[in-house]
Amino acid sequence: MALISTADLEAKLGRPLTTGEQQGFNQANAAIQSYVEKVIGSSVESVSPTTRYYDGGVQHLSIDPCTSISAVKYVDDTLAVEYTFTSTDYTQEPINRVCKTMIRNRPGKFTEGINNISVTAKFSIYEDSSVLNIIKDAILDSLVSELASSDNIKSESIEGYSVTYVNEQTKADLDGLTYLFPEV
Repeated sequence: MALISTADLEAKLGRPLTTGEQQGFNQANAAIQSYVEKVIGSSVESVSPTTRYYDGGVQHLSIDPCTSISAVKYVDDTLAVEYTFTSTDYTQEPINRVCKTMIRNRPGKFTEGINNISVTAKFSIYEDSSVLNIIKDAILDSLVSELASSDNIKSESIEGYSVTYVNEQTKADLDGLTYLFPEV
């Protein structure tokens, strides 16, 4: 399911979509949303908690944008849990935002290792309405610009494998999102 619906786009335009616009909407919407999710490293839709692994050796651990962090653990090379952090062992940062991009280990650096810290959270910005509204507006603005020129969406098919992507113009339209996630 996409973040942006045809009703959202029609509200932004202040008019119904034409038949041609309706035909291109799904392809353009999926391509733009996919690009945004790749840039920020997280989903823009509601998701269930998942676990991602990060390298230790730092006190301030950069993580993919997420909400609702439910567990932070040390794991060994086989991903067996060696230690489970309590909520008093770390802070989820930035503290005053719903969307978290860092975990600070209060006692000091996380033990050095490769993929030795597991973080279970909802890796999505969906629950942070202020960030989600900015992302949604940027996607809508890109879709509006796509309506004026369908040359920005490209599709290729090679031996039964097909891919749809946005070209450099649409990427430039979305560059304003990088200030939200400067570490990306």
